[in-house]
Amino acid sequence: MTATATLSESVRHTINRLARREGLHASTVWRWMLHGVRGVKLRSIRVGGRRFILESDWLAFSAALNADLADAPADPTPADVTARAEKAGRELDAVLGSRCRSNANC
Repeated sequence: MTATATLSESVRHTINRLARREGLHASTVWRWMLHGVRGVKLRSIRVGGRRFILESDWLAFSAALNADLADAPADPTPADVTARAEKAGRELDAVLGSRCRSNANC
């Protein structure tokens, strides 16, 4: 398959159209193409003096930026937060002892 065939079969977006679709400003898309973000640049192609972003390049860029989120722990539940706060309270009591329970200035 030639580059021309690949280009004609791919979904192409102008910078402005992609920015509108994603709720971004066009200058943000330009900055991502020129400078990148977190070491990842958004690839683009130039056809007849106009810049286009292929849908596959947009998806690859998005996936690269969000790869670290796949390994991130889930948000804690309210029960988890309560349990951690109670544990911290017990640890604080163990360190400070009973002297702070009766003294408001410690």
